[in-house]
Amino acid sequence: MATALNHPFYPLDLNPIGYVSNTMSITALLGTFTVAVAGVIVFTSAVLKAAKPNLSRTDKILVGWFVFSGCIHFILEGYFVYNHKTMPRRLDLLGQMWKEYAKADSRYMTMEPFVLCMETITAFAWGPLCYMVACMIISESPHRHSTQMIVSLGQLYGDILYYATSIMEEIYHGRSYARPETFYYWGYFIFLNAFWIVIPAFCIYQSYSKMTGAFRQASSTSVKKNV
Repeated sequence: MATALNHPFYPLDLNPIGYVSNTMSITALLGTFTVAVAGVIVFTSAVLKAAKPNLSRTDKILVGWFVFSGCIHFILEGYFVYNHKTMPRRLDLLGQMWKEYAKADSRYMTMEPFVLCMETITAFAWGPLCYMVACMIISESPHRHSTQMIVSLGQLYGDILYYATSIMEEIYHGRSYARPETFYYWGYFIFLNAFWIVIPAFCIYQSYSKMTGAFRQASSTSVKKNV
């Protein structure tokens, strides 16, 4: 049985069943993650250069964002969902990454129902749909903005609930899931997740504006035909 003396998570009375300490250093884990992110960016840039060189800069960035999000959702978060029962004792690369991140949110070590449900939807709904949106942007599909809005709204809603459930738990019950060091709370919990607040909000605004403009133009054309 794990105790407060042999795991790095908060609150101290947490019981991550079967916990085994990581064998990789924080530097190695963060370095590996950074290299993987860079690899996704380079790969996506190469594909865009070959397949759609005339795409606008904004759309190129959004293609990269949705491919990156798809990888985070489907691969990293999908891994958590599949292995959530054994996360505390896993020593493969992704398992150790999750245990490092769990220093900022220990709910990932306890099969907490909200996190598990939220991550399941994120991994297996928003993950594949992120790849689909990226393809739609490249192909200039007429379904791009409706799908982009659905995915982005799902990401934004899920992230707000993710923040809120943790913060409200601390406010009302005095129970914090993050270690007290600034690095974990503001670096991992706040900063890393903030991307899924800011960028989806922009995507929602962009898609809303495009769809509103299209309906306005269609309505105007219809009125002119009937005159």
